Amino acid sequence: MKDEIYYGRIKYLSFVLLDFLLLLTSNYLAFQVYIFQYKPENEYTLNKHIFVVIIMAVIDFFITAVFNTLERVLRRRKKKELYEGIKHVGYSYITLAVILFLFRKSTDYSRLTITLAYLIYFVLFIGVHIIWKYILKKFIQKPARKTVLLMTMDGFLNEGIQRLQEQDFDVRYIYLLKNSKADIVEGIPVIKKWERAASAICWDLIDRVYIYGLDHKMVPQYMINACREMGLKFNLVDFTYRIINIKTIGHDDPGFGILSTLEEKRDIPFSIRRVYWITETEAEFHRGYHAHKLNCQLLFCPYGVIDLILDDGTTRNTVTLDRPDKGLLLMPGIWREMVWKKSGSVLCVLASGYYDPKEYIRNYDEFLEYSRKYRAGSDKVNLNKSS
Repeated sequence: MKDEIYYGRIKYLSFVLLDFLLLLTSNYLAFQVYIFQYKPENEYTLNKHIFVVIIMAVIDFFITAVFNTLERVLRRRKKKELYEGIKHVGYSYITLAVILFLFRKSTDYSRLTITLAYLIYFVLFIGVHIIWKYILKKFIQKPARKTVLLMTMDGFLNEGIQRLQEQDFDVRYIYLLKNSKADIVEGIPVIKKWERAASAICWDLIDRVYIYGLDHKMVPQYMINACREMGLKFNLVDFTYRIINIKTIGHDDPGFGILSTLEEKRDIPFSIRRVYWITETEAEFHRGYHAHKLNCQLLFCPYGVIDLILDDGTTRNTVTLDRPDKGLLLMPGIWREMVWKKSGSVLCVLASGYYDPKEYIRNYDEFLEYSRKYRAGSDKVNLNKSS
């Protein structure tokens, strides 16, 4: 709830006040209906009913705070609004019934009036929320440029911001993986929790969510569900490949050799789920001839010389791995061919996903069609827990 208040401010508080007014309205209407039907036979008065209304108001605030039934209310869709309305009114009704029973006051109040009030409140809760959201969105001044929340890691941050700004996007917030110190980067607030990121997207009406240089599996299910609930998809602003320097530590005594090291989510933007290596090859040996749909990989050659021919569907480039401290980071959607230039060269691969033959594209014409859709057709990516 505190995140909603922090990012929503007056907008969020307006929903809290609105729900309070709806609760009073529903009780007034329910009481009028009750009096119209039963006044000749019953001494139940408005003054008597006011006390139970006060209890209902306290319960309403309690349910809102504890169950956060206004979470992402500004952006949630009608189906989710219906679910939250049932939860809010249902919990409130049950809580009130328990309180009146425990204090043995249930016979002092009109259960019919209370039930009718909550039924009216439910209808108003759904309908007025939808109308109020429309009014707020209509009168909130929209910025001239599309607003963006960028998800990336430290090593790709500046490049990601630059790429988005080149496309005339306004980067409002950043979520950095493996970062717990920076609060602001280049004047842009850094969000450190996924829950806060979802609140910022909702209450600041962020237009797009971008992933830059990350394995999609690193986006937690909570964020995927939150964006799906708000009708947003993740967008890619990805490089196709990157040459990186692998951390290498030498020693004054050559006999100690050289130590090279890589750390997942720090040096490379993914969790390592598979490791494999290729050995005992002859010079001019060719292999590869495939692309991956979602798999990120880091390739390096601890011994020998290997050429990597990379094809993104429009251009072909060659990268030579000829040093143990040189790595090639490959993002999804790029065709690769490997050529061993020296007999006995060793190719090591760190992969973000387990082996799945369905994830490979092995036909070049199929790759070109996939690349055309991936690059030109849509920059939106559907994520799910199993991908």
